[in-house]
Amino acid sequence: MYTLNFTREWDSALFEFTRLLREKLGDNLVMIVGLDENDVVYDSNVLVVVREKSDSLIMSVAEIALQVNSKYECSINFRISTVEDTQTIEAFMYSSKPHDCEQSFNEFREKVLKIGGVVDVTKSDAYDSNVLVVVREKSDSLIMSVAEIALQVNSKYECSINFRIVENG
Repeated sequence: MYTLNFTREWDSALFEFTRLLREKLGDNLVMIVGLDENDVVYDSNVLVVVREKSDSLIMSVAEIALQVNSKYECSINFRISTVEDTQTIEAFMYSSKPHDCEQSFNEFREKVLKIGGVVDVTKSDAYDSNVLVVVREKSDSLIMSVAEIALQVNSKYECSINFRIVENG
């Protein structure tokens, strides 16, 4: 989802930062990933992805950030990466807000607990899952019901529910 709320200083600043970078960098600018102002990855809240990085490009981005920061009541703290730096790009793209993960888990838990035969739903860091679903007895229909709920919840939030079902006892 792409949303800009121009009643928020941050959204307006990010929009202007993007516009000015596009004008200055042209086709060298590939992507901008803007987090919420107070969220950070590598001490930055905006990732600028370019095809080629140079000292003059870094100075141009810094000047634009200073210009935008002086105009708005917020602070763009940028990081510049090239398209080859997939690790940094993924870190920004998939950074999740804790409250988003909490909402995701709570909604999943609430819906799954309504399924007959489910005993408990807890957070877990075992077996490549982040949620443990405890059931009286596993069945294909129960597993499909849990999977459908996970798909619904995952489509709604940045955090992903990766569940594991175990039998009680």
